[in-house]
Parts: sequence; structure tokens; C-alpha cells
Amino acid sequence: MKCHQCESEARAICKFCGRAVCKDHESTSNYFAGYGKKDWESLFFRGTETAVVVHNAVWCGKCKVDYHKTY
Repeated sequence: MKCHQCESEARAICKFCGRAVCKDHESTSNYFAGYGKKDWESLFFRGTETAVVVHNAVWCGKCKVDYHKTY
């Protein structure tokens, strides 16, 4: 597989858009998954632990990562 930006050999896949990237074009960003609330009580009183954060997830640096607040 070739890098989306320079056509050299790729070493990773962007977690956000799926583009292949080489070592020179590989970046990182935080990836959030599993948003949602368990129930009203946990939302208002204890918070909720239904989401995970993957720090340093592979990012191609080209796709636009836009985070939105969820309820």
C-alpha cells in the first residue's frame, strides 16, 4: 500500500478517514468512541463512562477532525 500524500510505502492507516500514510506523513490525534448516556441518573449525578479516548491515534493530517458535544 502506498502513502496517500507521497506514494512511498505506507506504514499506518488513518483512524479517522482510512487513508494510508508513511512514517514522514503520520500524525496523531485523540480519537473518541462510544459516546452516549447510560441513564438519566448517571447523566445528572455521577457522570457516565460510556466513552473511551484513544490518545495518539494515527491521523493522516489531511482529513478534518471535528469534535461535537453529545448529550
